[in-house]
Amino acid sequence: MARGVRKTPTEKLNEELVKTKEEIQSHKNAIKTLEIRCKELEEKLKLHELNELSNVLEENNISISELKVLIANKGK
Repeated sequence: MARGVRKTPTEKLNEELVKTKEEIQSHKNAIKTLEIRCKELEEKLKLHELNELSNVLEENNISISELKVLIANKGK
């Protein structure tokens, strides 16, 4: 049974090069996706922390203005 024509070293290297370039592109796409996800998570975390801060202020009847004054006086 004939197996077909053997590939030359040049053909093998070209195929490997193409596969490697495709793999690089795939990894770049994955990185872009992960960077977008990271930004989304950072935004969600920021919103969550702001909500927690808002709840603490509300529970203690502290306004934003009063908080600013407290923070400004802390350094003095």
